[in-house]
Amino acid sequence: MNKYLIITIIVLLAIMGAMWQQISYSDEKRKIAEANVKAYSHQLDADGRKTMALQLTCNQLNYFKDSILQELNETRKQLKVKDKNLKAVQLVGSSFSKADTIYHTDTLFREPSLQMDTLIGDEWYSVRLGLKYPSMVAVKPEFKSKKHIVVSSKKETVNPPKKFFLFRWFQKKMTVIHVDVVEKNPYVSEETSRYVEIVK
Repeated sequence: MNKYLIITIIVLLAIMGAMWQQISYSDEKRKIAEANVKAYSHQLDADGRKTMALQLTCNQLNYFKDSILQELNETRKQLKVKDKNLKAVQLVGSSFSKADTIYHTDTLFREPSLQMDTLIGDEWYSVRLGLKYPSMVAVKPEFKSKKHIVVSSKKETVNPPKKFFLFRWFQKKMTVIHVDVVEKNPYVSEETSRYVEIVK
């Protein structure tokens, strides 16, 4: 009788432990889902100065139909970053423009009815040009920048790798963080970028 009681208690404790683990796992998933809902809601309301991070698994990143996430995932695949090494993806989009108007003292245009407003450019660069009788020229160039940032980790040898592959297996390794910044605007050349990981 005692033996069956002990076995029953052990089985009940094991079941309770498994249930507790499942509840903790579900609670963690619920918290991540709530954080993602809040992040999406913040994106709809925010003015662009502050962003909240979405928390996704690689499977979710591959599955989501959000156009921005698909773009970022495509860039990640082009960089050949594996799912297990992927740490974060980010999009930084910005645009800038400046309007200038020139008024000349002499008459530049002959036609009194001249009033032209045209737009020249493409997806990344545009110039709004305005001409008006007698001597006004207005120019407003606009540039767009879109940066895809992919953060990944990779195990690399501390010292230069040995030539023979068996020796490389036993070399001391460290985890190296790689940050790839891909500028999508063909007119922008990347000058400097720096990523600092704070170690505590």
